[in-house]
Amino acid sequence: MVNVIFSGFGEGMNKRVFARQGDLVLRVAQDNGVKIPTDCKDGMCGSCAIKIEELDSRPNSHSFDSKVDPDAWDKDKYTTYMDDKELNTLVEMGAISKKEAESAQQYAQQTPVRLACQCVIKGPILVTPFES
Repeated sequence: MVNVIFSGFGEGMNKRVFARQGDLVLRVAQDNGVKIPTDCKDGMCGSCAIKIEELDSRPNSHSFDSKVDPDAWDKDKYTTYMDDKELNTLVEMGAISKKEAESAQQYAQQTPVRLACQCVIKGPILVTPFES
């Protein structure tokens, strides 16, 4: 089980919950009363865009930003496959650049903005709303 922290989704929805690795963020949010807007639940509409920050699971350690480094693989980040559909939706929304999408694919690392319906939990994360 890993920590998932939801913050900024509205009154009474700031929560720290435990989730299984492999669960979808949207499912964990819904199961715990956190309302993330969603229309299609298939990665096409972008309505469930969220910001993800990977948290280091070691005690007394600092979190680190999950920005994609277009020039290198970061050994400290979770290896995360992102589907072309999700990446294309995020690029079309203007949430990430085409270069970030290409780097995410090449290095199998997630971008700082994800779609809650597509984002598989790999480790401890902070989830906040995406505001364009």
